[in-house]
Amino acid sequence: MRAFCTFLFVLTVGSAAAQPPDVPADGGDADRISVGGEVTATYGSDDPGFFNYATYAYDPLRNVRVVFDVSVRPLRPIEVLAQVRTDGLSQARMAALYLRVRPWRARDIDLQAGRVPTAFGLFGRAAYGGDSALVGRPLPYGYLLSLRRDAAPATADDLLRMRGRGWLSNFPRGNIAPDRGLPIVNTDTWDTGVQLRLANPRLSWVGAVTVGSLGSPQLDDDNGGRALSTRLTARLHPGLIFGVSGAQGAYLSRTLDGDLAAGESTARLRQRAAGADVEFSAGRWLARGEVIASRWALPAFTGSTMTPVVTALAAWAEGRVRLLPGLDLGLRVERLDFGDVATPAGIQPWEAPVTRVETGVAFSPIRHARLKLAAQHNRRPLGGRVRQDTLFAAQVALWF
Repeated sequence: MRAFCTFLFVLTVGSAAAQPPDVPADGGDADRISVGGEVTATYGSDDPGFFNYATYAYDPLRNVRVVFDVSVRPLRPIEVLAQVRTDGLSQARMAALYLRVRPWRARDIDLQAGRVPTAFGLFGRAAYGGDSALVGRPLPYGYLLSLRRDAAPATADDLLRMRGRGWLSNFPRGNIAPDRGLPIVNTDTWDTGVQLRLANPRLSWVGAVTVGSLGSPQLDDDNGGRALSTRLTARLHPGLIFGVSGAQGAYLSRTLDGDLAAGESTARLRQRAAGADVEFSAGRWLARGEVIASRWALPAFTGSTMTPVVTALAAWAEGRVRLLPGLDLGLRVERLDFGDVATPAGIQPWEAPVTRVETGVAFSPIRHARLKLAAQHNRRPLGGRVRQDTLFAAQVALWF
């Protein structure tokens, strides 16, 4: 897959260099080359509780993100899409690179291969940042749990010691060095594999087979497993959309295989998730919400032959109202809960539940610019060095 993505990158850059931007596609289609980008600068309060810390070790509330997108269409049914992203102006990465084939003009069907968009969830595919008045992400799409892909707990107490420490957790199995944990859904980068999308005016379905997992997308297969993900949406009314999602995949690295009990393998220890969402819009109002349930199979604890399973349940809802042309007011309320594990001290949640409320105002003075001010309150009473905090942020976004 690494070689395939390298080939796509060479094809994209080579085609872009060989064709002037204004060359039309065959049959009068859109331009063969399309280039776009976005610069987003955010400055906010210090976040000592790491409520917004991200998988690439940056703080989304204090960050400058530059996104560069390019689409090259060498033939009418074939398109190569790439995205280069940098956070903090110091860490550039290829966030997406894939080939899209649309064999029929009259049918909305396409096949994609490479580092493809996630098929799961309301927020994960497009991140809808342009129409939101808020700065933070929903909790299931960014909040780091203590679980890691290269380390695992040996006992239930190991889990409890790391509650609220997803920004720097450590376990006795595998890589013992402290490092970042996994979110339920990773939106910082996309997984590598193949994806099929079918759509009509009422229904849309997408399914994917990839090498990583929902919370740990990968460029290369690192555990011998395969991930499956799917999403179905139904437009029941021009302003009403329902969606359901599902995913399952091996999330641990094979470097842990030597620390597992006899008969266990990382390819069999999987993250499974299901979600349901709804979006409704009418006039100046827009509302959306989602519920996601996820579970992870862990390596057997010391002295046990059973495979322990930990669970999480996330729910969030947000609304936006357009007060004046270009001026929006938004509010999101969300909760992230966790299942219980048995310990010598009794039954306890394996992670620290989080409650968040965020409100914000956004103003677009011109078409390609958006200014935001937001306030976010987080509460996590059962774990972490900081149990609650109120954060503020200002953001400027420019795109072309």
